[in-house]
Amino acid sequence: MALAFKAPHVIKATYRIVTPMFIGDAEQKASGISPASVKGALRFWWRALNWGQIRAEIQSDTAALQRLHREESALFGTSADNGKAARFTLRVNTNSLKFAHATDWPHSGNDPSGYLGIGLWESGNRARDNFQPHREYITENQTFGVELLCLPDVSAESQQQLRDALTAWGLLGGLGSRARRAFGAIAIESLDSTSLKFAAVTDYQAAVSKLFSSYRLATIKQAPFTSLCKETQFSISAKIASNARSAHAILGQTFKDYRGQPSDLRGSKKRVFGMPYAGGTALEGNARRASPLLFHVHPVGSQFVGATLFLPAEFHTDTALASVDYSLASQFLQKLPSAVLV
Repeated sequence: MALAFKAPHVIKATYRIVTPMFIGDAEQKASGISPASVKGALRFWWRALNWGQIRAEIQSDTAALQRLHREESALFGTSADNGKAARFTLRVNTNSLKFAHATDWPHSGNDPSGYLGIGLWESGNRARDNFQPHREYITENQTFGVELLCLPDVSAESQQQLRDALTAWGLLGGLGSRARRAFGAIAIESLDSTSLKFAAVTDYQAAVSKLFSSYRLATIKQAPFTSLCKETQFSISAKIASNARSAHAILGQTFKDYRGQPSDLRGSKKRVFGMPYAGGTALEGNARRASPLLFHVHPVGSQFVGATLFLPAEFHTDTALASVDYSLASQFLQKLPSAVLV
């Protein structure tokens, strides 16, 4: 008797590149979007979404982290302990993406978008070793597809978690250098047969709220890593821009104005926005911490809006750096023009 063949479960998503994507290979050349980079982004959003669910069922962070790691490894695979294969195959259909090596955007740290993208533009002296050319990027307004072929025994729950990770990435995230600053922002356009394009800001707001309602548990406080929690906030600028770069500039100018205002944002209090930073102490200069503010640009109809996701977490393992005033970061969301809070 012939064995019955079970076809894999297939999940398909399409995305639009909203802002130039500064993604590079070992030589910083924008050569394409690799399955490994997409898988890494999905791991991040899977962890961010699922921590609260697991922590609600377990009484300690340590035990919850161990379970989270086991479940992530079982689904996404791991290189530890002789390796374990992922329960799905990931394919990226990039068609024929166009690339650019240009100085048109961002110009420098003086323009609003450049303020968010230190390290992307030309810097240093061409005659010296410190010269850094303008980074290559994948140009915006192009689409690509992601296909997950899940093994037949992958549960319906795990499949839904993957769909939600694909959705979160396409509603809130991006890919490449300075993705937390809305460079390389992507927008999900469809998931399987469902369209996820939005005609208005309220439609985009509703989609984010729906996603959060499934994972943002009211009792879950800050996690040991970046994830949804009780203190999570999300704000969409109600100021509509005619193009994505203008929407990005609005975010950049608003953040620049906020950081430069006479306030408590001086000295080591600035580390709440991430480390290292200019003017940091010797201890801070040797430490790294990503910003808890994730910027994003998303299309609504034929126009674009800027948004900010605030994801506080335990700030640093070094006790000398662990104490920060997260209100200095969360208050930025109130500064977005006519912001809509979710």
